[in-house]
Amino acid sequence: MSDTINSGGTTAEWFFTENGQRKGPVTVADLLELLRTEKVNGDTPVWTRGLSGWQPLRTTDLGVHLQDTPPPVAPAQINNGLVWTLAILPIPYAFLTGVSAVYAANNPYENHTVLRLVAFGLPALLNAVLCLLDERQMKRAGYADKWLTLVGVLLAPGYLFLRASRLRQTPSYAFAWVISFVLGIILQFV
Repeated sequence: MSDTINSGGTTAEWFFTENGQRKGPVTVADLLELLRTEKVNGDTPVWTRGLSGWQPLRTTDLGVHLQDTPPPVAPAQINNGLVWTLAILPIPYAFLTGVSAVYAANNPYENHTVLRLVAFGLPALLNAVLCLLDERQMKRAGYADKWLTLVGVLLAPGYLFLRASRLRQTPSYAFAWVISFVLGIILQFV
């Protein structure tokens, strides 16, 4: 990937960033292939000789290759309803855990394996579903990120912090989740 191409009599070596690290040099053809396979996008910072600093790909000469790709939707226009729902769910989960604990205490001779699975599995499943639904919304808005999917399935607060970072928003809903989680734990002991 380190060979260059001759474009109009000049050698064009391009660099791009991935996960906060500089990659390259790559040829224009390589960079366009990365664009085609969606490994880079119009917002990916790129640099080549002659640029004063890193710039989004869309603002460079290569931006003409994005004609059919609209820019991402403004973060303020993205619906945050799903993430705010996710942020307050630890409190109802605490009530579910409390109800199952009371039932188990009142029926000590029954097998409570299914009840425990439901008390743990239902919140985990609901968290994953809400994260994945929101992640699909983020992709449609132009904020595709493979890490959002993975983190969304595994860890709801991680998803909320990563989403806020991706949208350059204050992670209010992530902090609300942490507060709801702490309140949920406190409610279990009350």
